[in-house]
Amino acid sequence: MSIGKKPVLGGRDAVKVAIVQKAPRFLDKEASLARAETYIAEAAAGGAELIVFPEVWLAGYPYWTEGWDSSLQTWAGGRIAFRDAAVLAPSEDTERLGAAARRAGSYVVMGCNEIDPRPEVSTIYNTLLFFDRDGRLMGRHRKTMPTFTERLFWGQGDAADLQVFDTDIGRLGGLICGEHLMTLVRAAMIGLGEEIHVAVFPGAFALHTGPSLEEWDADHRSFWGHASVRAHALEAGAFVLSACGITDESDIPDTFPHKGKMNIRYARGGSSIIAPLGIPLAGPVEGPQIVYGNLEAWMIKAWKSIIDTAGHYSRPDIVRLVVNSQSPSRESVVSYRSFFETVSPQVLADAADAHEVDASRAERLIDQALRRPALPVGNTTV
Repeated sequence: MSIGKKPVLGGRDAVKVAIVQKAPRFLDKEASLARAETYIAEAAAGGAELIVFPEVWLAGYPYWTEGWDSSLQTWAGGRIAFRDAAVLAPSEDTERLGAAARRAGSYVVMGCNEIDPRPEVSTIYNTLLFFDRDGRLMGRHRKTMPTFTERLFWGQGDAADLQVFDTDIGRLGGLICGEHLMTLVRAAMIGLGEEIHVAVFPGAFALHTGPSLEEWDADHRSFWGHASVRAHALEAGAFVLSACGITDESDIPDTFPHKGKMNIRYARGGSSIIAPLGIPLAGPVEGPQIVYGNLEAWMIKAWKSIIDTAGHYSRPDIVRLVVNSQSPSRESVVSYRSFFETVSPQVLADAADAHEVDASRAERLIDQALRRPALPVGNTTV
């Protein structure tokens, strides 16, 4: 029975959060997991109840480029290292992260390269893993549309990855980098009632200054991610933790074939924490550090009394969003169906009657025939 209250942020007046803007050991899963355990403990010691890591922090964004003119050995070496650093969920890797969350007593959101757990699939996804304060893996979000050359590395998420977790610190969800430019995907997350939104990026970059397509946004005015997360905070009436990656050249193993040829100049951070009104509570900041923020429930309550995007500031009689519930990434690639699942009982009965054959006998004979082992190619023996 309800006690007559509808809580915000789990009924808390405030929740302290943290963004880990520190570098992983590039494509070294074991070393990065060890760092994650240290950083989670450090952020928890600072009072954080929610600890967020940037995009594919575990264990590295593919900052290099590939094409048909790539050196074969360099291409293969990079791809093997990329796969070997991918996370299987659940696995011992996620158990370690869960244990770190449990020791900290904090929620943890980890960006990672995640390999598909289905035995017949080797696709890798850009994924957010969500752990509760008891260390349980609550779920994941896979990037629904990799951007530009990212499509060479990652598969696509689906409807199962659009979810919001109801926790004792509030309703928690997240999107990855360019998904914040997918207006309808953001609308779906807003419609699920986010109160805390996690946004992750590989760094804060400008796209127009040159000489490279992506350059460090030194004055924090040009990165489209800053604008998009502020807009999302306004539209959702939610807090946004915008976690931007940082990569150090010294953390890239000398044996990695693309070392020295990757654009990591913009991977210097740029993380921020945004209030529901779209105003930064912290950041953007650069350099290795843990960014803290205090999320106060009254900010959501006050703003939603004016703009309630899924409520009194919506017009479902004019426009509404439909989300496709299909989730092929959760299904087996090969599905086995019997002959009788593809043919209606009436068709079989009519055929048996036309040939004056007992329908049940016909069904048994067909079933036996379908269960016979296939004959070797070229064998005509009956």
